[in-house]
Amino acid sequence: MTHADFDSTTGSRGQVRFFNPGPVWVRPQVLQSLGGPMLSHRSAAFMDLYGRILEKLPLLFRTKGATHTLPCSATGVWEAALISCVDGTGPVLSISCGAFSDKWGEMSKRMGLDTDIMKVEWGKAVKPEEVKAKLAAKKYAAVTVVHNETSTGTISDLAAISKIIHENSDALVLADVVTSLAGIPVEVDEWGLDVAVCGSQKAMALPPGIAVFSVSERAMNAARAKKNRGLYLDFVDIEAFAAKKQTPTTPCLPLLYALDMQLDHILAEGLENRWARHYAMLAEVEGWAAKNGFTFFAEDGAHSPTVSSIIPPEGVNAEELNKALKADKWTTGSGYGKLKPTNVRIGHMGDVDLDSVKAYLAAHERAVEKVRTSVGASA
Repeated sequence: MTHADFDSTTGSRGQVRFFNPGPVWVRPQVLQSLGGPMLSHRSAAFMDLYGRILEKLPLLFRTKGATHTLPCSATGVWEAALISCVDGTGPVLSISCGAFSDKWGEMSKRMGLDTDIMKVEWGKAVKPEEVKAKLAAKKYAAVTVVHNETSTGTISDLAAISKIIHENSDALVLADVVTSLAGIPVEVDEWGLDVAVCGSQKAMALPPGIAVFSVSERAMNAARAKKNRGLYLDFVDIEAFAAKKQTPTTPCLPLLYALDMQLDHILAEGLENRWARHYAMLAEVEGWAAKNGFTFFAEDGAHSPTVSSIIPPEGVNAEELNKALKADKWTTGSGYGKLKPTNVRIGHMGDVDLDSVKAYLAAHERAVEKVRTSVGASA
């Protein structure tokens, strides 16, 4: 089976009009699954459901270790990783290459941890040798890193970064794989990721509200050794209840139904086929952008296969372009944060198919002409 043979949209091939970089388009079958029956989260029926999820999640993360869920956004597991695994004041090295990775560093500081921010220019990939230089200057308890920065559409070599961290320190590798997991390769065991965190509403193509994550034995040992881990975000409690196919607190049952179904869907497509489909969608956007005067914000070689942040041709206002697309009933993404006035973002991830991406890019061309005509008429 190839990515071209697998109808990821189940009847919606070429028809998707939702290209937000998250939350993303969700298959109708997944939305219908949210209406499953209510269950006690201490019942045998729930344990059967949750047990299935815990069997399948490691296949997604490519790990033989533990995987879990929490009824929160991925941001909640950022905090869980810090509060569970980082003792005392740290210190923590937080690698910031965009708006979202910057927030993890801010979180660490707000928690009172000794936090150093390694600033990387927006649109540039994190350079492993720069991480190595930071590790040579100070001993860190943990390093936070974002694999695929959603705000800029920039991907970094997480495998190389993790390797550098392990070779030059004892620091835990805490990785955000929010817009990479289920879209592009994430190899938890091979890369040595101690905590890998993902939210449901990105390449997993689920509604928002649940986080999935993996935890290495090394990270769990750090958690077990720490005295004050709080309660709701405590990895040790989460692990103990998972052994019983349960969750410590009341879960979001509808999203677990959806997660169970979607894991089957993702694994049926095959991770390698799913990755190939995402790379094909990126290649389509790259070719189209070059022909139509759009430029990528991310540097060459670091274009994200799941979300593109692009700059329209000269004379075309990004915000007006998004308005024109919205008027034509397309859902798109604006630039994030300081990039909002200048960039548009295309979320080509999850269960979106290549034909739908092509249709959306054609709509972009029509919208560009509308914006140019409007500017010409008002001049």
